Amino acid sequence: MDFSKKSIDLSSSILKSLGHPIRISIVLSLSNNSQLTVSELCDRLLVSQPVMSLHLGILREKKIIAVKKKGKQSLYSIVNHSVNQIVRVIYNSNISI
Repeated sequence: MDFSKKSIDLSSSILKSLGHPIRISIVLSLSNNSQLTVSELCDRLLVSQPVMSLHLGILREKKIIAVKKKGKQSLYSIVNHSVNQIVRVIYNSNISI
């Protein structure tokens, strides 16, 4: 099988962006809800707004999540459903350990 260096580098970059407990928690929270605001994510995950914004920015940069403005609110949702599936599989496999 011939693997593309570009695809491998991109895959590695996406997996690295998920390498923090807060970012995994964000993906899991968004997978259970179609959209959440920054405030809702902060409340659910017990994370301050500046810290949450930093992690959301990393996930947005890698196109794992997207933001949509609704009035003054920013609604976040998952756009890379493959990454969502990977996170859920890994999370669910660890529950039984």
